[in-house]
Amino acid sequence: MFEIKENTIKISVRTLVEFILRGGDIDTSSGRQAPEAMQEGSRIHRKIQKRMGSHYQAEVPLSITVPISAQGLELNLTIEGRADGIFDNIATDKTEEDPKVYIDEIKGVYRELSSIKEPVPVHLAQAKCYAYIHLIQKDLPRIGVRMTYCNIETESLLYFDETF
Repeated sequence: MFEIKENTIKISVRTLVEFILRGGDIDTSSGRQAPEAMQEGSRIHRKIQKRMGSHYQAEVPLSITVPISAQGLELNLTIEGRADGIFDNIATDKTEEDPKVYIDEIKGVYRELSSIKEPVPVHLAQAKCYAYIHLIQKDLPRIGVRMTYCNIETESLLYFDETF
């Protein structure tokens, strides 16, 4: 959730984006219970992260604090979370406008990947928040966001890449 302590409000990226982009899928056709699905999701995250290579950092903590004021009240808002991965200093043979850094957000799903035509908005928002924090802190001119969807049963992968 969030915490207020000494004029600072702390909130996780996930809580923030889920609040802003309230929505959900009431499809329970996978038959999986939450603990089993979470364990499988964690397993698939680790497996994907291990095969990403030397330019990939897994589970990178990110945090940013911004001052806010309203009606005479001065507070700090700290937004924090953990990026699933960051591809850093990627050599590209494309153009100078291509990002050299990508934030990777991994989502394990039970649905067929062919049914996913675009990233789920709340997933993309989470990745964009991590990208913003990293871009600001590293003073980057641009940053890429990669949404990695993995079917937990088949372990097949689907990627969506965007540059900001």
